[in-house]
Amino acid sequence: MPVMAEDIPYYFTVGAAHTDNEVSVDHFGDHMKHSYTNELSLGYMLKDDVALEGSFVIPSIIQDDSRADIEQFRFSSFYFLSDEALKPYLTAGIGFEDMNTDGGNASNALASLGAGVQYDSSDRVFARAEIRYDDMINEYPEHTNYVLEVGYRFGAANSGYAAAAAAGASVASAADSSASNNMADDTQLTAEDVQNLPATAAGIPAKSAFTDSDNDGVADSIDKCDNTGKVAMVDSNGCDLIKTVEALLRFPLNKAGMPGKATAYLDQVAAQAKADPEMKIIVKGHADETGSDEFNQFISLERAKTVGGYLTARGVSKDAIVLEALSDTQPIADNTTDEGRQLNRRVELSIQ
Repeated sequence: MPVMAEDIPYYFTVGAAHTDNEVSVDHFGDHMKHSYTNELSLGYMLKDDVALEGSFVIPSIIQDDSRADIEQFRFSSFYFLSDEALKPYLTAGIGFEDMNTDGGNASNALASLGAGVQYDSSDRVFARAEIRYDDMINEYPEHTNYVLEVGYRFGAANSGYAAAAAAGASVASAADSSASNNMADDTQLTAEDVQNLPATAAGIPAKSAFTDSDNDGVADSIDKCDNTGKVAMVDSNGCDLIKTVEALLRFPLNKAGMPGKATAYLDQVAAQAKADPEMKIIVKGHADETGSDEFNQFISLERAKTVGGYLTARGVSKDAIVLEALSDTQPIADNTTDEGRQLNRRVELSIQ
């Protein structure tokens, strides 16, 4: 889940704009041609690079009565051209505008086009600078707007942890109950029954009702990796999850939301920890070198907290988890390339 859109999809912005009321034709005197407005917007991220936004525009509180007053409602779409912290974007919208001057009033439908740049200072807080052209359809007013905004994303990032844990526990309970009933009847589990069982972890004995040659907790009939052994953490196909952990626990720039593909691996860690009360899990958060020392320390800790929080939601004792924030001090790849920085934005687990 790069925070990503599905993690914190909602946001609002507040901003101020200097509006030039004459673009192609002179309508006003020098004083009237400039207006000042405030904007309030509510947005929703459809995808990581696409957003929809509704905006209200009113005359600024600092504007004197002799200037043109602009009121506007606008519905806009945004397309972001990068997933880095500093991201340029394009925007287009439609709406309705009412403009009042000492000499009269004009109101009509509105079309707008714009471009800008957004900087994400954290998962939730961002700022924008934008240039936007607004044209009141079938009326003479047209504006060039120079806008500065700050925004805040809201909604509970990773709010699905507890629900996911509860749902996972319910599924596991149902599967175990089904298996117990089958064995109570002295019948063998079928391959289909086994596929419905939760994935197992190292140290958890295999069900005696089926053959498990490599003792990884997955029946031979569906085990696609037949030599993992009891020391490995495996998925429901019997394949080693350790080998894929590096790809699973990666984070987008400036983000600390839970990587969606990591949950299967972390479920195995949680299962093993609950089976072994002496086990310790060291959760190490890392950052690339793009941020300041203070921010990198912060974001690496937040990433460690995300993974630690998921394990706790899956039933692991807080006493079994140790969080470490290592900032950008232990890179494993070249920080001068996008690919290298992506590899460095990670969480690693050390199990003792």
